[in-house]
Amino acid sequence: MKKLKKWIKYGSLALIIFFVVALLPAFFYHPEINTYPLPSHYKKGVYHLHSNFSDGKGTIEEITRSASQLNLDFVILTDHGNPNILSSSSTSWLNDVLLIGGSELSLNSGHLATAGYPVPGYILPPEPQQAIDEINHYRGISFISHPFDDKIPWTDWDIKNFTGIEVFNSYSCARKTGLFKLLIFPFRYLINQKYALLKTLFYPEKNIKKWDSVNKEGEYFAIYACDAHAILPITKKIKLHFPSYKSMFEIFHTYVKIDGKLSKDSHISASIIISALKKGQFFNVVEAIAPANGFETQFITSNGNIMEMGEKTNSTSGKIILKLPFNFKTNIVVKKNGRFFNQILKNRKKYREIKVSEPGVYRTEIFLSQKTFNHIPWIITNPYFIGERRRKPLPKSPSIKKILMNQKDFFSLESNPLSTGIINSRKSEEGEWITSFKYELKKESQKKDFWAAMARRNQFNFSSYNGFIFQARSAYRTGFWVEFRTRDQNLESWYRHSFVTDKSWSKYQIPFDKFHLIEGSEKKPNLSKIDSIFISINNAIAYPGARGTLELKNIGLY
Repeated sequence: MKKLKKWIKYGSLALIIFFVVALLPAFFYHPEINTYPLPSHYKKGVYHLHSNFSDGKGTIEEITRSASQLNLDFVILTDHGNPNILSSSSTSWLNDVLLIGGSELSLNSGHLATAGYPVPGYILPPEPQQAIDEINHYRGISFISHPFDDKIPWTDWDIKNFTGIEVFNSYSCARKTGLFKLLIFPFRYLINQKYALLKTLFYPEKNIKKWDSVNKEGEYFAIYACDAHAILPITKKIKLHFPSYKSMFEIFHTYVKIDGKLSKDSHISASIIISALKKGQFFNVVEAIAPANGFETQFITSNGNIMEMGEKTNSTSGKIILKLPFNFKTNIVVKKNGRFFNQILKNRKKYREIKVSEPGVYRTEIFLSQKTFNHIPWIITNPYFIGERRRKPLPKSPSIKKILMNQKDFFSLESNPLSTGIINSRKSEEGEWITSFKYELKKESQKKDFWAAMARRNQFNFSSYNGFIFQARSAYRTGFWVEFRTRDQNLESWYRHSFVTDKSWSKYQIPFDKFHLIEGSEKKPNLSKIDSIFISINNAIAYPGARGTLELKNIGLY
């Protein structure tokens, strides 16, 4: 018994000493001092945050007030929804801060943070490429959220034409923090908020490798994401109201380079910021390590042309310019195609040139040359795309192997009791069957689905084909579903994929392997046992009261 008490005594003492040693640095940590003013052609802000429009604690008034206290120029709101109408339509000047509305979309393959687009009159599709295409149609930005998160990772890397990747996401980093760091985090936070939050960060190697990988085929940009909620859920009922918005806004900053000044019109100003982000003309900073005011980078080609971040040139030689007006030492690492190209350790010079003589994707990571957080990329710039790169040839558009709609009454109408629809078919001058589907959606209650569909209930064997192919147009831009169902004895599985139409005829080809299981247990469809196909619109892609006309022709298989 005495030995046990002795071990408890020494164990408790060791634990106290361990905690003191772990907490002691928090009392003394402070960011490096940078008194250089922010140049007028840069605007500083934070990206990816949640308000009480979804799962955040604060109002947009509280959020912009916190940002104003830190002299931020803008904040980008990304509340959950497809889209979140309140968040996406909230663009305004509040507390002298530009609030840019957006949404974090929940898609089949993960989360996509978007901003800078008008709220469409329909629900955005759940398929990632379709959602990205819609955001691009409205000239917005789209960043893949927390791509390798433990809880909600991104799973579809066949996509293209998105804006970029969150190489840092503070919320995701916190979830990957070890048990000891989680236990000690509240104590560190009480002592020094910046230090506590910085201790949850690590070099995001997996995210950065994926960013470098996708840049082999396109031009994509990196961004640091606050992912601020001002709330920490412990259980469904217990929630802690920290870290605060202000403390989160002190961690990551996005420095956006613009041409001229922001306007008093919030929508014009938002379009200026969004345009710069879409072109990659920004760099990312861990502001809690040090402000990066005065940092500048450009690429000057061998014939004297000046390039900004995100731009590309056919020239294969030149030099990367770095302006570093800091009174502390930095470690500069230049990467080419994701691999080490050059480095300057313990740099104190205010100006550096790095010569380039070969084509490639060049970018810079800058670290502080101090012991505490020298493993965290203080600054990450967006790339310069130097020289021509080999790209995969675009696949040829397939031809129809089998026509499905080959008669006047191929489809019949199905809908919930209050929704209505009319189906008409006619032959064009070219002899093509054109089907017109006029619909109006009405819901019966909050809990019940509402829909209208063109249905064909028949036995099909699609095992010799790759997918659906057809042409479609509608009176205004909106989304629809292509759906098929398989049956094996009494077990039925439903598979669905969206398509978005506009006033002009467009061609659609949808592979069977891109369809998403929405009901049933058969993850991979048995294409030899299809018992029905549908072209539909419902509450998963349209709002109550939606009405319009969809026209289709040349519906077949390829």
